[in-house]
Amino acid sequence: MDAFGLTSSKRKLVMWYKCKELFSKGLTKAQISRDLGIDVKTVRKYLRLSESEFLESQSYRRHYPPLLSPYEDFIRRELQSTPDLSSSQVLDHLRENFADLPRVSERTVCSYVSKVRQRYRIPKLSERHIRQYVRQEEPPMGKYAQADFGERWQTYSDGRRVKVYFFAMIMSRSRKRFVHFSLTPFTSELAIYAHELAFSYYGGKPESVIYDQDAILIRSENLGDYLLTKSFGAFVGRERFTPVFCRKSDPESKGKVENLVKFIKNHFLRGREFVSLSQLNEEARGWLSRVNGREHCGTRLVPDEVFKEESLELRPYTGVPSPPEYGPREHTIHKQNTVTYRGNEYSVPVGSYRGPGTKVWLNLEGDTLEIYDKETGKMIARHVVSCEKGKYIFDPSHRNVHPTSCATQEKAISDYCGSLSIAAVWLERLKSLKPRYYKENLNVFVREMRRYSQETLAKAFEMSVDRGLYNAREFMRLCSRLGESLPCSLEDAGTFADRFPDLAKEAPERTSINSFKKIFS
Repeated sequence: MDAFGLTSSKRKLVMWYKCKELFSKGLTKAQISRDLGIDVKTVRKYLRLSESEFLESQSYRRHYPPLLSPYEDFIRRELQSTPDLSSSQVLDHLRENFADLPRVSERTVCSYVSKVRQRYRIPKLSERHIRQYVRQEEPPMGKYAQADFGERWQTYSDGRRVKVYFFAMIMSRSRKRFVHFSLTPFTSELAIYAHELAFSYYGGKPESVIYDQDAILIRSENLGDYLLTKSFGAFVGRERFTPVFCRKSDPESKGKVENLVKFIKNHFLRGREFVSLSQLNEEARGWLSRVNGREHCGTRLVPDEVFKEESLELRPYTGVPSPPEYGPREHTIHKQNTVTYRGNEYSVPVGSYRGPGTKVWLNLEGDTLEIYDKETGKMIARHVVSCEKGKYIFDPSHRNVHPTSCATQEKAISDYCGSLSIAAVWLERLKSLKPRYYKENLNVFVREMRRYSQETLAKAFEMSVDRGLYNAREFMRLCSRLGESLPCSLEDAGTFADRFPDLAKEAPERTSINSFKKIFS
């Protein structure tokens, strides 16, 4: 039914029925809100009311015509003539053509333009380049599999939420699927265990497996000579299969498993109540037997039947899947953005602490401590474990480090001022009196000092020390009173100017004003 062809009250009644229907199917209020395009507060209100209560409510009888409804025909013609118009451009055209246009916000116009597009089926055309696809031929039997990771929030019966992580694999030819769930983010060891479960489930292993460039599997693309993580590299060498990694930001290169990840989220996990990890994996095995035993919508073949032939081409797997001995453990981040582990503190990036109770996952791989964000499951830090106690292991990249150090700035001042001992005295006192603003003062000093000669700077240093003046801006104002400023050339611009090519450093020839006076006199 086209809800746009109904009156406002009837459209609301349709929405009330849809809310009740979707809620009875196990969808959450947030999911209903997304599906129907209405606010979650409206969903809650509709679910509270019975049909008779809803028909008697003010919400049902109330009707406010949109402010822009008198201009609907104009907006429709504008969009039909130029479909890629933005709502901001539509608002500007309305103001240009209608002097009596009521005062409306851009958000109101955006909402109304969206409704007009839906009502008259006027999609917004995109000007970006459209990627062209070519259907690939089916690969040989047993040649390729594709693997990926996913995550989704689930709910207990009492409403508590828990995030589950999963590893998915699909055989490229037969489309036989596999999935394994975890309550902790996947590490290299846990990913290896999931691979072993998949190989055991298939009864063999393919020649190659296609992946994203995930940090738990690969350290660097290295121009095609992949550098794998230590444990995953050892696993690949032991099982003798070829890992193939997609280029960065190109997940469509492994579209089969990308579709499988969405299928797992929307078909298996959606609307499923979480009880325990073991039960979830048991339910997943039953689900796999059902979906692998029915016709695949793309190939129109049954994966289990095609896999009978493909399994003959798989390489044998003789191992026994064994779970990792040390899985990720939950730890609390301190407000100094540190994590305590075995008597030492390890840094995490600034901003990781989001209030009391902020949690991360810690995983020990060899002598390396891996720290994962609990919300996203992404690795945020990696440290070599210290054998000592009471140490603070710090990664400089975890702080907002200034691009130029104080030592570099001090050296630039010393090089320009020469052997002025008074300069060292002034800098030392500036540092002791204003340690918090020392860096900012150095930045101002280095930026302005080349405008003045060494003689002017020497006088200014002496007067500043005598007067107790320790401020770079006031120092430069004093220099401007003591002597004329020098022309600042690119050669004096410090290390940044050294990056310019020689052609950019060439200055145009200057002509004296007296030459023009002679010509026009």
